Amino acid sequence: MAKLETLLAQVKDPKIRAALEREVKALKDRRRFGLIFERHLPETVIVGDTDPLEVGDQVRPKQRVDEDEDFQIIEMEGKSATLVSLKTGDQSKEPVAELLAIKRFGDPAYAGLESVGEVRRSETRPAHAVINGENYHTLQLLSFIYERQVDCVYIDPPYNTGARDWTYNNDYVDDTDTYRHSKWLSFMEKRLQIAKRLLRRNGVLIVTIDENELNHLGVLLEEIFPEARRQLVTICINPGGASGGEGLSRVEEYAFFCFLGDAQPAPTEDDMLVSAVDTDAAHTGARGIRWEWLMRGGNAWYRASRENLCYPIILSKDGTRIQGVGQPLKGPDEDRPTEIDGFPVAWPVRKDGKLGIWRVDAERLRTLEKKGYAFVSARDEKRGTWTIKYLLSGTIEAIESGLIEITGRGERNEIQVRVNERRGKTAKTIWYRPRHIAGGAGGTHLLNAFLGERNLFSFPKSVYAVRDALEVAVGNRPDALIVDFFAGSGTTMNATCLLNSEDGGNRRSIVVTNNEVNPERTKQLNAQGYYRGDPEFEKHGIFEAVTKPRCAAAVSGKRADGTPIEGDYLNGRTYAEGFDENVEFFRLDYLDGDQVELGNEFEAIHPVLWLAAGAKGKRPKRKKGDKFLIAPESRYAVLLDDSAFREFEEQIADADLTHVFLVTDSDDAYAEMRAQTAPSVRTVHLYRDFLRHFRKRARL
Repeated sequence: MAKLETLLAQVKDPKIRAALEREVKALKDRRRFGLIFERHLPETVIVGDTDPLEVGDQVRPKQRVDEDEDFQIIEMEGKSATLVSLKTGDQSKEPVAELLAIKRFGDPAYAGLESVGEVRRSETRPAHAVINGENYHTLQLLSFIYERQVDCVYIDPPYNTGARDWTYNNDYVDDTDTYRHSKWLSFMEKRLQIAKRLLRRNGVLIVTIDENELNHLGVLLEEIFPEARRQLVTICINPGGASGGEGLSRVEEYAFFCFLGDAQPAPTEDDMLVSAVDTDAAHTGARGIRWEWLMRGGNAWYRASRENLCYPIILSKDGTRIQGVGQPLKGPDEDRPTEIDGFPVAWPVRKDGKLGIWRVDAERLRTLEKKGYAFVSARDEKRGTWTIKYLLSGTIEAIESGLIEITGRGERNEIQVRVNERRGKTAKTIWYRPRHIAGGAGGTHLLNAFLGERNLFSFPKSVYAVRDALEVAVGNRPDALIVDFFAGSGTTMNATCLLNSEDGGNRRSIVVTNNEVNPERTKQLNAQGYYRGDPEFEKHGIFEAVTKPRCAAAVSGKRADGTPIEGDYLNGRTYAEGFDENVEFFRLDYLDGDQVELGNEFEAIHPVLWLAAGAKGKRPKRKKGDKFLIAPESRYAVLLDDSAFREFEEQIADADLTHVFLVTDSDDAYAEMRAQTAPSVRTVHLYRDFLRHFRKRARL
């Protein structure tokens, strides 16, 4: 008998001995080979003060939030609460306004979303989502709507360098912590298990890492993804070498690629190591060309924003060819001419009838038209003008570099093309390209340009390194869904937009970060009397100060102060051009399960339903007395009152929907309504399925 079993046999209490023997057996069954580490449970997270506190809630006072001591409310009287320390048993009184709620992993955490801003530049594309929230609970929420639907999970987790670069149980982990590696593995295991549930059966997982946890991560991935083909890529991110310290000068980091099912690396034009590359531009690919509207979309782009871009485009008599351009309008909108010298003219007329702006100036349009890169698409009778379409710079670059071959001109002088096959290179397992340098053009310099020289990241990931990794994973999936739950500054969303602009893809990303404030700034703010939960404190967190403004700037082409961003991507696209994409920002909120069941948390759950259906169009506003909501542009509908099902059924009969959400307290009623819904439509039982999901996830 092994020594451990001998010791267990000496335990006199039979109940304790039996319990210990069961735990040891389970441990041996689970760990015959591989990692042995302490699972540090329960992990806790500060969830803030978004919900009214109640007796029984676990909390931490704001001024002691970084201390390793949790409290429970045992009595509330007015604006004060009596607390008992779960560590010492001591009681104390605190103002309710100074308390922050905490959640222990293992307790149900019903999560919803609150929109905190958006940037919209396209009327047709789905929206990227940027979420401020603890990533474990956000992953639980995402697994409710996206199980087995995510094409790629790309994550850049904390590298656990010992430099206080991440927190566990609300406390920074440094090199003095003897459980540093064990905590990191426990932290990662829980999140990777949910990531596995998100991924399609042919999905791709990418995890970047350095030498501190490289070997541990490799074994962990082998245990969680035993069926995957796992490959390690070495990426040179600092050719000059890491300064200081002892030993060899490190120049690289690593990326684990896990290809599930029959997933294969997508062919690329650059193998990242030995191919002859004339330029270090991000490559366009050549799977198709995309004609974009010349009129700029978005709520801010009316004539007053750039009057020089509101000019008439002179057309041929039949309105099928661009003949020239006129001078920008000087007077009021209604003074715009409908003809110039007997020729009809097109104006950038928006849906509301007011004048907007074109996306390029007159000189640029003349150049595009001569080359066949801009043309009159069609007459728009509703707006009383013509739709003009043109090619973006990434597509033009692909044409002029020979990746897309021009075969002639169409009836409206637009180019006609033959798309050559993507060059069939396979990326190698060592990447050595200057564009991947973290402190270079795609990393520090780009982030400073977007944020206005606020260098809050000392070594940000290069957008081109992420773009190239995504191309390997989903370059042949133009409609891929990408999730990053360690979003940092938001590089993954930026890289997704860049890849879309180059190959005409329609990929969307969901990126998640928290609003953590670094230790040095936290100390400064605490000294000034500001603590977690205070607006003056929270505005310095990563989501508010970095991720949100960076992602908004990437799409809009403007910094938070409204100034155009100076600089260019390596493919020649200017930062100020932004992207024809949409992005919405959310905060993760924690909901009361009873209120959810009563139907009182619909506004927090509605964005989740919209995301589930594909994040297209605008969510309709729920009005008092509404018995259902139908969003045909977003391809979903919600029945809020099951007594109105017959009318609801008639209203959605001819709608092209992918999701129908049915609110009812009766399982029988749900089954009957589901049977009468089109088989091609996914139905969800609210709020039963939502609540059951989080209860089940809490037990895992």
